[in-house]
Amino acid sequence: MPVHNLHTRFRKLSVSMEPIETDAEPKLQLLKDIRVVAYDFYGTLFISGVGDIGIDDGSPDADLFLEVLNQSGVTVLDDDAGKLGFSIYNNVVDEMISAIKADGVEYPEPDIREVWAQVLTQMRKDGLVDFQPDDHLYEQISVEFEARMNPVWPMPGVVETLEFFKSKGVTQGIISNSQFYTPIVLEALTEKFLDELGFHSGLLNWSYEEKLKKPGLKFYEEFLQKMKHVNSDVLPHQILYIGNDMLKDVYPAAEFGMKTALFAGDKRSLKWRRDDDRCKNLEPDLVITQLNQLIDCVET
Repeated sequence: MPVHNLHTRFRKLSVSMEPIETDAEPKLQLLKDIRVVAYDFYGTLFISGVGDIGIDDGSPDADLFLEVLNQSGVTVLDDDAGKLGFSIYNNVVDEMISAIKADGVEYPEPDIREVWAQVLTQMRKDGLVDFQPDDHLYEQISVEFEARMNPVWPMPGVVETLEFFKSKGVTQGIISNSQFYTPIVLEALTEKFLDELGFHSGLLNWSYEEKLKKPGLKFYEEFLQKMKHVNSDVLPHQILYIGNDMLKDVYPAAEFGMKTALFAGDKRSLKWRRDDDRCKNLEPDLVITQLNQLIDCVET
């Protein structure tokens, strides 16, 4: 399926959402000498229905699974394909994660397209479905599934904030747990390409490409390696990273000396992690409840 059709599917399947207010108090100050601003995606730049992304997230829903199969052009041969399909999906995800961990990766991120290839193959062997193997099918079914399991919508102020920093010449990047469809949904629902929003193509750290994910420190180390290729003069303390999770976002960024901002503007995604030893005494440089508060916190 051509990429533009995947954009279209996300637009058709997505509905407007609003953030749910939190009781967090903003902690705002002017940060000087910030040369790069990097963001988390799910729960920060975009509202996430489940608060984050994870191929092992979401509650089983047999009817939803059947709808995904039908909309993707997969022929359903058994009435129990929805219920049994979810079980197969979860087993495949668990097995893939375990296999990657066995190779020494603490926080692995399987590619969802490979997951669906295995899921559909197993379902066909079990006589539940029939289909023609095709890379575009695995992309389409991934989008159909994700849009229903984890609906997303741009956070208020996201375009305004990104375009402001672009206009001021501030380099911007992303460090995010993600799948191949993450940049697609970003473009589909903002109706702007990544470069139009000010993102540097060399500073897009998508977990599905790195096969790593948060809160693994290696994932953040990969971003800093990319930073060296883009501009070796930028030091970690000149990078501001914004995310909604103290463990997955603030902790690893702070470990590498980056400035940090906790996005506390949506109850779905805000994670303080106060019971985690790594976060008990950790304080972000900023706590923001609206993305556009960043505009007054970064000297440009």
